[in-house]
Amino acid sequence: MNFEKLEQSIGYTFNNKALLKQALTHTSYAYEKNIESNEKLEFLGDSILEYISSKYIYTHYQNLREGEMTKVRAEVVCEQSLYNVAKKHNFSDFIFVGKSEANNKRK
Repeated sequence: MNFEKLEQSIGYTFNNKALLKQALTHTSYAYEKNIESNEKLEFLGDSILEYISSKYIYTHYQNLREGEMTKVRAEVVCEQSLYNVAKKHNFSDFIFVGKSEANNKRK
């Protein structure tokens, strides 16, 4: 798969396309092809995203108390926010899903 359109959309060119493919590989597809899914990378990515957003909030919103910072971070790094970013960049066009998952999407 050519990831150029995705890279243009997000403004970043990936050096390791194999790692990018793994990041976009749903568990259903990985199971069918006997390859590694995106789950471990998702775990790592969640941690990195939390760190970066925490650092940004801490640096740019020094007037907030710890509890307020936590609420802001939770709002920014929540499922709905991440879904909106994925939808904006059409990530679903690039995700590798298994046959069963693809059939569920069509219904």
